[in-house]
Amino acid sequence: MSAAREGRRETDLREWRTGEGRVLGARIPQPRDGHLSAAVPPGLGYEPPPRDPRVSDRFWTLPNVISLARIALIPVLVVSILVWDDPPLALWLLGALVVSDWLDGKIARLWNMRSTWGERLDPLADRILVAAVPVAFAVAGYIPVWVVVVLLVRDALLVGTVPVYRRRGIEPEVTYLGKAATFALFWSLPLLLAGFAGVPGGEAFLILGEACLYWGVGLYSWSGAIYLWQAWRIARAVPPRRPGSTAVEPSGGV
Repeated sequence: MSAAREGRRETDLREWRTGEGRVLGARIPQPRDGHLSAAVPPGLGYEPPPRDPRVSDRFWTLPNVISLARIALIPVLVVSILVWDDPPLALWLLGALVVSDWLDGKIARLWNMRSTWGERLDPLADRILVAAVPVAFAVAGYIPVWVVVVLLVRDALLVGTVPVYRRRGIEPEVTYLGKAATFALFWSLPLLLAGFAGVPGGEAFLILGEACLYWGVGLYSWSGAIYLWQAWRIARAVPPRRPGSTAVEPSGGV
């Protein structure tokens, strides 16, 4: 074996020991007892990652209150679109939701208010917003119904892959493509709403909002296909952990 290959092998082993290894884009926890396998590291998923001391268990923090307020404001936004038929008010509410989404994370980082509850509430608020607002837009006629169907089917399929990772103790890796898709979809909603609210330059906002919407749907579908492919590869390459065992048996190599 050449020196280059030996050096690469030592680097790989060092990554496994420090918990920095990757399998098909998924983050692999640190194996137990420092042992490695030629196929799959023993103890995969059985040793929880070390807890960040900067993350507390407090519930009533300012970022968490902002997240709760954001969740409570989403039904008001939906009512303003479907019941009150008030696009200008809906635009202001959506703007407040977007700003609060940025604000709670900023406050948590700057003032050291990160918490385990915040790590749950913030993505929960985002999920509710992404699910509820496009449905309201489709019912109001702002966007085509098929767009909502594509978004909901994609998310439902990805939810179905969660057990694949949980049974193996693996944390799925979020791709930049998925983040770009979410960014485009998030921006399409206020742009479209601004067009329907009759603000100056509304036609331009509608065109830009539709461009962001269809671009985001395309990226969202593409990233969903990548996540499904990754889950399928993980299911084939990494055996599920066995209850009560402390090691994962090698199986054919990764």
